[in-house]
Amino acid sequence: MSYYSTDTSVQEMTIERFAGVDFSTDPTKVDPTRSPDACNMIADATYFPVKRTGYRGLMSFGVPIYGLHRLDEHILVHAGTKMYRMLDSSAVALYEGMAEGPSRSFRMNGKLWILDGKTYLVYDGVQVVPVRSCAFVPTTTIGAPPAGGGESLEAVNMLTPYRINTFVGDGTTKTFQLDCRQIDADSVTCSGYTIASVNVNRGTVTFANAPEDGDGLANVVIQFAKTVPEYSGKIDRCRIFGLYGGSNDTRVFVSGDPQEPNCDWQSGLYDPSYFPDTGYTRVGADASAIMGYLRQYDTQLVLKEDGQDAKQYLRTFALDDNDRPAYSLKQGAEAAGAVSMAACAELEGIPMYLSASGVMGVFGTYVTDQRMISGVSHRIDKRLTKEPDLQNAVLCVWRDHLYLSVNGHCYVADGRQMANSIPEWYYWENIPATCFFSEEDGLWFGTADGRVCKFCAEDETGAYLDDGEPICARWSTPFTALGSWNCSKNILSFYPVLMPYRRSSAELYYQTERGREQAEDILLTLFSFAEVDFSRFSFRTVAAAVPIPVNRRKRRVFLFQGIVQNRQPEEPFGMLGLVIRYTVGTPMKGKRRKQA
Repeated sequence: MSYYSTDTSVQEMTIERFAGVDFSTDPTKVDPTRSPDACNMIADATYFPVKRTGYRGLMSFGVPIYGLHRLDEHILVHAGTKMYRMLDSSAVALYEGMAEGPSRSFRMNGKLWILDGKTYLVYDGVQVVPVRSCAFVPTTTIGAPPAGGGESLEAVNMLTPYRINTFVGDGTTKTFQLDCRQIDADSVTCSGYTIASVNVNRGTVTFANAPEDGDGLANVVIQFAKTVPEYSGKIDRCRIFGLYGGSNDTRVFVSGDPQEPNCDWQSGLYDPSYFPDTGYTRVGADASAIMGYLRQYDTQLVLKEDGQDAKQYLRTFALDDNDRPAYSLKQGAEAAGAVSMAACAELEGIPMYLSASGVMGVFGTYVTDQRMISGVSHRIDKRLTKEPDLQNAVLCVWRDHLYLSVNGHCYVADGRQMANSIPEWYYWENIPATCFFSEEDGLWFGTADGRVCKFCAEDETGAYLDDGEPICARWSTPFTALGSWNCSKNILSFYPVLMPYRRSSAELYYQTERGREQAEDILLTLFSFAEVDFSRFSFRTVAAAVPIPVNRRKRRVFLFQGIVQNRQPEEPFGMLGLVIRYTVGTPMKGKRRKQA
């Protein structure tokens, strides 16, 4: 950093270390390492700001993209009311009748399970079908005598009306009493015995011949259906999920039913096709909806929207006295509630979610089981919290970065640059993401106009284009007084140190209290016979840092800001340092006001 004085000798302000953006304070108060007005920049592997890569459109469906999903090598696209599988240059429709709203998915048992708020679906690698068509059929009663009774085994599955009872025949009784009445007509089956009649009102089954004596072992298995109207659609209407089972992700918890916004349901062990009717929990007040789930240590965090009750609950796992799993809830730390169902994730071990006050982080210690929630985005909150429709924000984590997109703007947290668990933030424009999808091979997103896009790698052709359009990237220094508020300065030169890309350029601007003006256009090209452009011919051949002296002077200014910008198509751009050379004038002399 530079040293300041109030004499007429040449002074320098040098910036050699960079961080992220800072929109939280006046541009004159921003730390020199940060920018009050950077756009489309990101820290590279050595933490210097570079122009972000662009994205390319892979396929267009002509209708809004509501979800992107993956099972092994299969990419599924929820576009409009259909689910497609993307092929190399085409797409094949797998299912029609999807909700026109966000869909989310998880993988378990080699299948993809999809929630869209209309129909709970499963993809097995070949077809997409409603889960209710292949749901687990529970055995609700076992070892019952013909007159009924027996032992309860499994709870009713809310996804299917079917259930199984097993009986021990006595060799003489023909009529068997099921464990419920008012069963569905024409739903009874029994392998090995001929059914003579069924009394649906009483729930009895009469065989043509009495089943043989089971000698204490169940030898009669009856499957039947009983529709429970209040169960219909509960799981289908769910829109969010959380995998949890204590130290392992053995079950899925689903929620988001608009009719029961504070309720969630747990699946069977490693079986998302089984949701017992006894496995539900009402979390807090009815008027406050569950918004999402996060994991911290072996605890599940249940996030709720702003309301009168707690905004966070903690779910833990234990075995009860009968060695059955029990999931208890307790109120968590008080904080702002979640605002979007698609904006919660974990960055570098810290659970984070979007609230109306900004991005919140959940901090705690496993030993004492104490947790605290505090903001982690204060440097961007001034801009982020003014974004309209925050409830539509989408968020994902990919390669140590958190990406939060809303209204075409993307706020990026760098998990590699953390100070006191607060990441550095960057700001991007022209990212019209309606949903994200991240895998090791890249970051994908869908758009409202029907495109499926993927961010480019640095070495790809067209890596610095947004679906064919140029990217405007800039880095601005603080609007600095150069160490003296009451003295004017003469700006002698401005030296940006640019990264030595094979082909790059920069536009330099001076901003003072009198306005903005362009100071210089810089063309940076390394000589190469592979790419000779005589309009920007250069004999520069060494790939080293390039200080560019801009000797345009600016006299008698009190505030100064240097802006370095690149908006040329297919050009990378980056900064390694900045130098401002100036002299300091004499202090201002105030005019004494005349006495009346």
